[in-house]
Amino acid sequence: MIIWAIAKTTVGDALRKKVLQIFLVVTIGLIVLSLSFSQTLSFSSQRGVSADLMMLKSFGLGLMALAGIFISLVLGVSLIPQEIERRTIYTILAKPVTRYEFIIGKFLGAILTLAITTGLMGVVFIATVVLKAWGAEQPALSKVAAQGITGVGTEKVQVFDMNMLWGVILIYLQFMVLSSVVLLFSTIFTSTVNFFMGAAVYVVGFASTIVQSLGGAEGAGPFLKIFYKVVFYVLPRFDQFNMPNQLLHPEASIANMGIYTMRMFLYAVVYALLALVLAILIFQNREV
Repeated sequence: MIIWAIAKTTVGDALRKKVLQIFLVVTIGLIVLSLSFSQTLSFSSQRGVSADLMMLKSFGLGLMALAGIFISLVLGVSLIPQEIERRTIYTILAKPVTRYEFIIGKFLGAILTLAITTGLMGVVFIATVVLKAWGAEQPALSKVAAQGITGVGTEKVQVFDMNMLWGVILIYLQFMVLSSVVLLFSTIFTSTVNFFMGAAVYVVGFASTIVQSLGGAEGAGPFLKIFYKVVFYVLPRFDQFNMPNQLLHPEASIANMGIYTMRMFLYAVVYALLALVLAILIFQNREV
């Protein structure tokens, strides 16, 4: 299948990028090193194991999100411009490959690459938190056994928290949306412009709550109100994908993370498909 062949080639080229490998290795290394953070900070000893684990989860999710942003941008900005600069696109399109197959294959390759990198970071992150929780639980159990009284003076530790998995999935979904936006920009702009445009979209989308409040400000004129509302509804709401991170959203209270993740999954798929269709339409009429 042509689309799958393009996707596999894209994945192979992406995983060979040194920049992507560096981001991945550094992020995984920092997640593992975060095991020792509570031993050097007074935060843990003052507030207990649960606060320690909350900090570890938020730190790990934040690291994954930060690394994923750069990976998505670095990977996405070169998907089409790189083929044009190398002039390999002429060879590809000269074969029985339609332009929409080329775009879909590139996008599929990008999200598969992100799935691999996010999966690796996610496995290390969850394993790190579970190891930390298990290590914190053992002294408490030993103390209880020594006292012979169950549950007295101990803090219950949840070794595996399902919300960690939902958090990793939400992070991947925002990568998918960002990749679709960057791919759309790749059909219009050069790699450098695309990088900064994609970064700007993420920053504004991450601050969508602020944008919404600006649109409803009393002192704003009619034009500004319309402008901010358009920005709020058109750009992806990346802040909603980071709700499980308590350091970023300490006020967030989600009753059911599974249902919330499903809602964000539908939002991400619809947004990515719309961006992909627009990218196909633009690329169909572009001279290369």
